[in-house]
Amino acid sequence: MHIITYGGEYKSDFFLKRLAPSLVSNFGEERISAASELFSYMFPPLLVMFSFLFSGFLSSNLGVPLWVDTFIVVFGIALGVLAVVLGGQFSRITDYHRDARCRECCEPFACEEFEKPDVKELSTPHSYSVKITRYWRCKKCGHEEARTGSEGIVAWKGDPGVFTPKKISCRACGKNAACEEFKRPDVKEIKQNFWALITTTRYYRCKYCGHEDIEVEKQRI
Repeated sequence: MHIITYGGEYKSDFFLKRLAPSLVSNFGEERISAASELFSYMFPPLLVMFSFLFSGFLSSNLGVPLWVDTFIVVFGIALGVLAVVLGGQFSRITDYHRDARCRECCEPFACEEFEKPDVKELSTPHSYSVKITRYWRCKKCGHEEARTGSEGIVAWKGDPGVFTPKKISCRACGKNAACEEFKRPDVKEIKQNFWALITTTRYYRCKYCGHEDIEVEKQRI
């Protein structure tokens, strides 16, 4: 078993943070959450598809110049990207509403982080998990509490069906290809708006001196 702990980062601000209280008050969290789904997943493909269809209609029926067709398509793609960004902002609003509500006095948007979070990664030969503990303090009543969760991080073990242990040189005794993976690697995925960060952690042990080594590989997709 390997337990890796380290300090995380505060939750970052976002563009609509100052408007979040009034938006939640006027529209409610459920409607904002629904808008996030619509803007993130439904509107972008519809906007792009409509721009292609509309440009094709103008080209075949009205004979508009090529630059007009190109502008319509580019404009549709730009609107699709903007819709995804807005969907992400609405999603941040719902998360902020849940995080900042005090569980003691129930005051909305009253809590803020007062200490950097702790991250704990627990790895065994058969399981892998990532937990983040954040520390919140209410600005109204002063209540403090720690909340632990995965925060959407997807963690899993490397596929056992395709796992072939890799070998590296030992950094302790210096022998070539002496360290071999002794358990399946850990993989975690952190999703962003337009990409995801895949982190793979591999565990090696030297067959001569017993030295253990850890390698971390990061890939953006």
